[in-house]
Formats: sequence, C-alpha cells, structure tokens
Amino acid sequence: MTDTLERDHTDRPRAPRRRSRLRSMVFVALLVSVGLMAAGVLPVQQYLERENQVDAAREQLAELEERNTALADDAAALASDQEIERIAREQYGFVRPGEVGYVVITPDPIVVDRTPPEPAPDVEEPRSLLQRIWDFITGGDATGDG
Repeated sequence: MTDTLERDHTDRPRAPRRRSRLRSMVFVALLVSVGLMAAGVLPVQQYLERENQVDAAREQLAELEERNTALADDAAALASDQEIERIAREQYGFVRPGEVGYVVITPDPIVVDRTPPEPAPDVEEPRSLLQRIWDFITGGDATGDG
C-alpha cells in the first residue's frame, strides 16, 4: 500500500506539468497555423486583384486594337480620290465646275408658349405702426398656416 501512495504522490506533481506543456504546445501550434493562414491568404488576395487588373487591361487592349484597325481603314480610304470627293461634297458642299450647288435652309420652329400667365400677386398697402399693433391685439395678423 505504501507503493501506491508513493506513486500517487509522485504522479500528481507531474500531471499538471504535462497539461501545461500540452496547452502551450497547442497554443503555439494554433498561433503558427493562424500565421501561416494569414501569410497564405493575403498573397492570394493580391494575386486575385492583379489577375483582375490584367483581365481589365487585356479588354482595354482589345478595344484599342479594334479602334486602331477602324482608324487605319479610314486612313486607307482617305488615300483614294473618290473618298476625298465624297467627303468634300457631303460635308463641305463642294461642287464640280459647271454644277450648281443648293443649300436648303429650314427655319427654326416657332415656339408658342400656351401656358396662361400667372395672375399678379395682390400687393397690400403698407400698414402703419398703430394698425399693425391693433391687428396684433385683435388677432387680425394671425394667418391660417399654423
């Protein structure tokens, strides 16, 4: 029986020490895992943002390339005499020698205001100080607003 008591007596101080070590190890493991997760998540967000920026830049590049193609086509068309003549006739009203050019001028539409005029507001004559005091006493100055 004395062996059992001695074992219990020697085991008891060791058990709390093991628990505190286990707790501290779990705490350190959690701290390390949270640190690794934070270190992994932040670069992933930056990577996704960069990927979105790259996609937007590619879309903008495609639009600019389309516009450049259209402008190059327009520039090539302007190299021909027929296109220059067409633009001169349509936009500037040029005519060939011997032709008569006409310009049709349309008058601006007449705008008729059909709203009835507002009646002139009733202008009251200025009242004397005594009249205003009398109105105040009798309640004649009170309005129906409030």
